Amino acid sequence: MKSKQSTITRRQQFILFLSIMASFAILFLTLGLIIFNSFQSSTYKSIDKEMKSEVASVKKQPNMHHDDPGPQGPNPQYKKKEPTPKAPFQASILVFNQKGKLLNKSSLGNRYSILKNIKFNKKNLNKKQTIVIKNMNFRSILIKVSKNNNNPMYAGNYVLIMQNIDTQIQTMENFEKILAITFFVFWVIALVISYFLARINMLPIVRSWKQQTEFVNDAAHELRTPLTIIQGKLEYMLTKPNKKIIDEAESISVSLDEVNRLNSLTNNLLDLARFDNATTQLNFESTDPKIFLKDPIIPFKDIINSQNKVFQISLNYHPTLYLDRDKIKQLLIILLDNATKYTPKNGTIRIYDQLVNGKYQLIIADTGVGIKDSDKEKVFGRFYRVDKSRNQSSGGHGLGLAIAKQIVENHHGNISVRDNLPQGSEFVVELPIKHNK
Repeated sequence: MKSKQSTITRRQQFILFLSIMASFAILFLTLGLIIFNSFQSSTYKSIDKEMKSEVASVKKQPNMHHDDPGPQGPNPQYKKKEPTPKAPFQASILVFNQKGKLLNKSSLGNRYSILKNIKFNKKNLNKKQTIVIKNMNFRSILIKVSKNNNNPMYAGNYVLIMQNIDTQIQTMENFEKILAITFFVFWVIALVISYFLARINMLPIVRSWKQQTEFVNDAAHELRTPLTIIQGKLEYMLTKPNKKIIDEAESISVSLDEVNRLNSLTNNLLDLARFDNATTQLNFESTDPKIFLKDPIIPFKDIINSQNKVFQISLNYHPTLYLDRDKIKQLLIILLDNATKYTPKNGTIRIYDQLVNGKYQLIIADTGVGIKDSDKEKVFGRFYRVDKSRNQSSGGHGLGLAIAKQIVENHHGNISVRDNLPQGSEFVVELPIKHNK
């Protein structure tokens, strides 16, 4: 059973870890794409801004004609001058006529060998493009220049402005690599951290799941025991159909005892289920301890005295408490019943109260066998028994103190157990006092 449980637990942890891996992978990939696209977009915007400046420079050329003629008339060097734009080295300007012939071959210099294979296409007019020529990357735009342009080389022709972007492309590639490596490293780091966090966060879930499984198993065992006894007694009585009721009184009595025990167990299980689902309805009201304490105490006084045990009551404080009287009555019945069961003849059961640090404490003490230090925290667990054989013989099923703890916690209080020197145990119920504003 344990191996099956551990296998399920490991499988759940593995599935959770895979989910975390996938989530972080998607998160980092999405973040990486957003950052890279933003950087790429910003880079191309910067390039296009420079190209826009070049386009404006080409369209608005300064006046290149002289009004005063020289000795031989107008200076011929101004009639047709090849463009010498103030462009950065990586920028190139190609001028084509209507037929697609390159007009400024001489001004291109050694760049002509690279750019000569560019084909002129009017369909690309005013379109920004990224082209690759001999493993070199260019951003380009083709414009049509007005016939009234001051530069006769541009006037009426097509101008192709080309910007070499190899540096920017290399920068983007380097940025992409760095980004990928960075995100991979942080993804691994995030996975390692999330793995340990998942293990830490899974601990209460695994503990809760284990407790739930143990609770179901213990509940099934507790339910099966009285059912088995009842079934055995009834089957035995069926073998003797002619017997009178008086003859089978013992079997009937035992069956009824087990039915009562089964009914008590069922009610306790329902109480715990309501506490777990937060469906328990509590009717809080302001009250004095003396008003509600007498109801559960008086019946036990006769029971304890009939068992040759001493019952001492010392209730001297009367603060105003805000609580559900019925639930606190159930709490006291559980604790008094518990003390009565485990206090031997001639032993003493004492209930007293005190005020400590502004809180009201109600203590139920007994002179029984006591509880070991290692068991003091566990006694409030469900189905937990310090001495299983002793509890079984006394009719307990290990749920009373668990219910008591839930009741106290719902009242924002605290319950604990300590030694009652020289012998026995003391259960301390601590409840907040209502202060009038």
